[in-house]
This record gives sequence, C-alpha cells and structure tokens, in this order.
Amino acid sequence: MAFACLAGTEAQARHALLLAESLRAFGGRLAGSPVMALIPVAGVVGPELEAGLLSCDADLVPFALPAPLDKVPLAERAAAAAQAEVAAQETARLLVWLDSDSLILREPLGLQIPPEARIGCRPVDLRLIGSPWDEEPDAFWEAIYAGCGVKHDSIFSVRTTVEGQAIRAYFNAGCLVVRPEARLLRRWQAAILTLAGRDEFGALSGRERLFFHQAVLAGTLLAALSREEIAELPATVSYPLHLHKRVPNDRRPASLRQVELFRYESVFDLDDWGSRVPVDDDLRAWLEARRWLARNG
Repeated sequence: MAFACLAGTEAQARHALLLAESLRAFGGRLAGSPVMALIPVAGVVGPELEAGLLSCDADLVPFALPAPLDKVPLAERAAAAAQAEVAAQETARLLVWLDSDSLILREPLGLQIPPEARIGCRPVDLRLIGSPWDEEPDAFWEAIYAGCGVKHDSIFSVRTTVEGQAIRAYFNAGCLVVRPEARLLRRWQAAILTLAGRDEFGALSGRERLFFHQAVLAGTLLAALSREEIAELPATVSYPLHLHKRVPNDRRPASLRQVELFRYESVFDLDDWGSRVPVDDDLRAWLEARRWLARNG
C-alpha cells in the first residue's frame, strides 16, 4: 500500500508533512508504507518542509497540470492523483489518495478493499449538489452521466455520511483507494479534460463548478465499474472532524482514538480546537506540538 496527497501550496505541503508524520507514528504495520507528496512542476516546497518530508522518507513527485484544466476548480487534485497512480503502478498493490488535510491515528485497516473491488471510497459528507435518490436527475447530473457514458441502470444509491440522505452514487474525492493497474485516476483526469472543454461547463453555477471534479469522479466510476467493483470504505476512515458537531450522536465517535483516519479542514486554525473534539491528553499533546503544520494560514 502506498499513500499520496497533493502538496501544491505551502499549506498543503505542511499538511502533507503532518500526514506523513502521523502515518509513521500511528500506522502500525503500515507505518513504513511509501508516501508521495505531489508537487506542481512550477511549484516550490520550502527547504524546511522539503527536509521534513524527506526525513519522513516521503518522495516529492512532480506533476503537470494540463493547460485546459487551469480554469477548473480543484482539477489539480485529479491531475496529481493521476500522476501518483502512474508512480505507484509498478510498486504498490493499492494506492491511497488522500486530501492533504488528513491524519492517521490508528493502523488504517479500513483502507483494505475486497479482491473484487477496483476502488474503495466514501460517500460525500453532505448532499450539496448531489442528486437525491427519490428525484429525477437534474440537467447537471444528466450532462455528467451522458458525458462519462454512464448507463442509468448502473447507478446506485449511497447515503451522505453526515445527513444520512439517500443520493445517487457520489463520492468524496479526498479518500480513494485504487488498484493502480485499473487506471481509474487517469480516467478521471481524462474525463475532466473532455467535459470541461464543452460549452455546458461555462454555464455551470458556482457550486456546480466547485464540485465539478468530484461529480466527474462519480461519472467515471459508474461508467467504468460494476457495483461490486466499488467498495464503500468504513466510517472509521476519512471521518470529517470539521463536521463533528453535525454528525448524529449514534455515529459520532466518543474519542478520536476510535477513528483510523480523519480530515480536519480548518479545525486546527481555532485556538480552542481541543475543546471542540474528543481527544485524550497524550494525543492532544502530540497534535498541539504539530499544530503549526495543520494551520491553513
């Protein structure tokens, strides 16, 4: 298993270092797994962060963002993921692609996927632009399905992780486990390139443009795979710590130690972060000592 994330900005590079440190500290039998930080060709990682990443035995892997994707919000995630897939193909049975603001607290056994699966993923946390299962797909989703070549009988329902709302398959792009030889991340980038070049892209609303890359991921997977080849990862991975107070009590962990992997967004920007999440003293001290890495500013 190999781990990879985007380090396209100074903040993302800090987050990537914290992610690597957490894997080395808490990853159990997976603690020594390869780690890749994907750096844009024109990007620069400061010497302190570069030294930190190298000291964690992380590889800095350059990638190029195809020019047509410059205007597509968050498309660099797909471009970086595609390059990580190329880099992992000869060396890893599974590639774990994560948002940079992810942390590992226990051996992430939940990232293993069954033999028949080609990808493991989590449903989105909130519906937002998702297509409700009990309604007809709107024009946005019909265009995604048509552009990706999705057959309607291949679409299945998932439930958003926070609201528990039934929607058409729509997955969080910040935690993906793929078999590199399946080339799914490269297909994802190619589909974004194709669909973003059409006139319809220019007519999208702001929210549709923001989540376009993630909607295309759903279309790519539904077009390429059967239901059995898409595994839903357990709730112990990619837990949305930034939405902790919105998670229903029966699905909210009593302690972060129950979580294998979480995403934090801006949680650690808050001075009182420790009072907002359930964390024991030892872990609180470990996180507080590295809080400067987790900040967005």
